[in-house]
Amino acid sequence: MTARLRGEKLMDVPVAVSALSAADIQKNNAADLTKIGELTPTVIVSNYKVNGGGSIAIRGISSSPGQIGFEQAVSVSIDGVQTSTGRVAMLGFFDLQQVEVMKGPQALFFGKNSPAGVIALTSAGPTRSLEAGGRLTYETIADEKVAEAYVSGPISDTLGFRVAGKYRDMGGWLHNNAQPIANPFYTAAQPASSAVVPGRAKKKVGDSDLLGRITLRFEPDPAFSAEAKLFAFRGKDQGAGAYSQNIGPCSGGLPRSFGVADPYGDCRLDDQTSYGGIAPGVAAGLPRAGGDGTPRGLVHAYVGSLTLHRDFDKVKLTSITGYIHYDYFNLSALDQTVYGGLIVLDDSSLGSFSQEVRAITDLGGPINFLFGGYYQSSKDKLYNDTAIRNDISYNPANGRYDSYEKVASLNGRTYSLFGQATWNLAEAVELAAGARWTHERKTTRNQNIYGRTTGVGAFNTANTVFPGSTDPTPGILAGKFKDSNVSPEVTLSWHPDRQSTIYAAYKTGYKSGGFGLTSPMAANTTIGDIDFDSEKVAGVELGAKGELFDRRLRLTSALFLYDYKNLQVTTYDATLIRYIINNAGKVKQRGFEIEGDFKVSSQLKLHGALAYVHNRLKNYTGQCYAYTIPAASAQTAAAPSGCSFVLNANGGRLLTAAGTPVLQQVNDGRPPARSPDWAGNGGFDFTAPIGSDLELGVTGDAFYSSSYYASENYSPASIQKAFWRFNASLRVGEPSGRWQVSLIGRNLTNKFYKLYAADRTGGASLPLIPGEQRAVSARPREIAIQTSVRF
Repeated sequence: MTARLRGEKLMDVPVAVSALSAADIQKNNAADLTKIGELTPTVIVSNYKVNGGGSIAIRGISSSPGQIGFEQAVSVSIDGVQTSTGRVAMLGFFDLQQVEVMKGPQALFFGKNSPAGVIALTSAGPTRSLEAGGRLTYETIADEKVAEAYVSGPISDTLGFRVAGKYRDMGGWLHNNAQPIANPFYTAAQPASSAVVPGRAKKKVGDSDLLGRITLRFEPDPAFSAEAKLFAFRGKDQGAGAYSQNIGPCSGGLPRSFGVADPYGDCRLDDQTSYGGIAPGVAAGLPRAGGDGTPRGLVHAYVGSLTLHRDFDKVKLTSITGYIHYDYFNLSALDQTVYGGLIVLDDSSLGSFSQEVRAITDLGGPINFLFGGYYQSSKDKLYNDTAIRNDISYNPANGRYDSYEKVASLNGRTYSLFGQATWNLAEAVELAAGARWTHERKTTRNQNIYGRTTGVGAFNTANTVFPGSTDPTPGILAGKFKDSNVSPEVTLSWHPDRQSTIYAAYKTGYKSGGFGLTSPMAANTTIGDIDFDSEKVAGVELGAKGELFDRRLRLTSALFLYDYKNLQVTTYDATLIRYIINNAGKVKQRGFEIEGDFKVSSQLKLHGALAYVHNRLKNYTGQCYAYTIPAASAQTAAAPSGCSFVLNANGGRLLTAAGTPVLQQVNDGRPPARSPDWAGNGGFDFTAPIGSDLELGVTGDAFYSSSYYASENYSPASIQKAFWRFNASLRVGEPSGRWQVSLIGRNLTNKFYKLYAADRTGGASLPLIPGEQRAVSARPREIAIQTSVRF
């Protein structure tokens, strides 16, 4: 295990960890973070693609994917290189040796930003003898074809290698019903090539990936090793807007774009969508769109690591140098209708360099130490070109269709020192105490290089001096953030015997504040609209682990009580077309979890897990979900369910400049988004010989989640009701694993469930009716045939 940066067994480490082996991943055909998360209770991962890319939740604590600039409360470690960006959810993974899901604050041992947990992915390394293998998978419902292969072995007595690659092509499980239709936002002043919206580009929403990894390991003697890994990912899709669906509520059962009904759409989570293309004339009026307006997305990502180990007998030194690059170009309609009432072109990139050095002592006495330092330098860049309705965005003077064209950047530097002392108070008792000091600096620069002032926003900001900007230049919104934090941790562990551990820990965590880049910039924007404070957590955890009945039964359990302060939250205001960024006051987390597996016989193994997590907000009043109250009804209309009116100093309803009332939600007592109270799973793995040369394997798993809100603004439409889902597999092969043929089923009851939801632009056009929401669905039923060989 890597939970404490030492080579410890799962039963010994005083941390709540769920571990997945390469065999577990293969049996469940889990090839990305979303699928990996589905195998562990309380883990919910959404691949949102837009803006921040995705959301990762553990024990109900997560950060919205709605902002570039928001880092996730759950960090992901890829071969020792840590990242907190939600965009990692967009990447596929393969050839993994193991996955560790560490739950709760992990500030001490991991570089930064892990107040809710860490998911550590470790890829397979070089083998001591020459070995090659491959796998072919065909998923029948989504027409998904996957080919994987690797070659591994020694180059010399001291140098080993591994080369692995993967190609995936998915036709798609989401059917696109959009057809060519007259553009309702066309006017005579626009070019004729904008009069018709072209409908779908393909019948299904599909994508493809190409992945590769090269590993070299140099080990001239037992005291020194160097391992270099380079992972590359290239993906193509149909644009970020293709992967969300309308979930309503919809008047008349049809979704609307600024009041115009889409005859090809629906308002429920299913395998149907209406995702239109972009009229050629409109695409020609967007500077970087190019082509004929076909929605498209292209992602490039690279993760490189160099890990050095040196054993000086009494001290072991480790150095991890890491680099992550990510780039996503996206052109798509984001109103989730055939019309393309909101067209977005994004070109975002992230570059991050990190260096960690640590030392672990082995002094031969009762007291030992771990200490080290961490440095990270990162840069986010965003180019965003947005067109809100063709009729109001078109400028006949220059033929452009964009409402605003924005460039933004966010630079960050992190310096961190950490250390821990462990003291063996007795033969079976250990006291460990340590802390991490972190200092973060961030600077941002935002500018509309083009903008129009229309009824949906004053985006012509060339002459605007923004309040609070650290750069007084007209048109520039700039800010600086600086913060320091000390996160201590104390753990007392007792090993009653060699197969069990009982521990009590006081743990803290920290996630720095900063700035959001995604929000549109209007003349009334201030620096306070895009900044947010640091998030912190502190609490206690009690755990017990053990192996019983001749190690046939293995149990792990934890009881935890944590308080999260200043939870970072962003919601989308679909009426004002802007993001609301703030911090929730506090989340009180109380819960327990238990996980175990039982070897009934040499052929049958049972496993199961149950988690109860009671997260509740305190001192947090946020934005109401989209709900339009006309000025004429400002004083008489009732507030929508769960919301209330903001009052002015005289006790009356506070009104906007347009005369409409301002709504709010008092969220005290509510759980955060994506936080079910109960989650669990249970299953079996049965193997039996068939004759003397073959082996049969059968698995079955059931997963349960209680209800939760998928959206940060608590729209009734975003409620995901409690649900069950089921996986199963059947495999036949040689007992040694030389070859195997498998039939793998996931989500066999074909359950569509929400991973993330938000208000939808253009969906709040009907008065006195809750605005429509868009949502990301988990993938429905999968039936895959897989063959694998190893030489």
